[in-house]
Amino acid sequence: MSYGTSPNGGEASSDCPAVIRNLLGRQAGVGITEVLIALVIFSTAILGIVGTAAHVGGIVNASHVRLAVGTVARAQVEALMATPYDSIADGTAVDRGVQMGWTVTETGTVKDILFVYHYDLVNGAHHDTLNVACLKP
Repeated sequence: MSYGTSPNGGEASSDCPAVIRNLLGRQAGVGITEVLIALVIFSTAILGIVGTAAHVGGIVNASHVRLAVGTVARAQVEALMATPYDSIADGTAVDRGVQMGWTVTETGTVKDILFVYHYDLVNGAHHDTLNVACLKP
């Protein structure tokens, strides 16, 4: 019984279907090992993406808080600069959750104002300082 011709033009052997059945029998689909390996690789990638997203979210939050601190600082500096020179003195204030304090040191015709801002970020409390000089008119 002949099942066609072989690639070299001769007759194919009669046991060809048995060989094909043997080959297909050994690899009939995806094995559990391949599925588990794919799951591990996929899970690792997803965990990496989630971790990165959480880190980026923290950075964005810190950026918003620091922008608010900068806005508060600018407003307070402008308010003190609008104050008459002889009335500029030490003080404290709270604005938008930002605690601030300033210390005034007078040297001759210059008042040095040191601002300290305290605020909270996701990873804990932080503070910034700003030094401004005010000349006597």
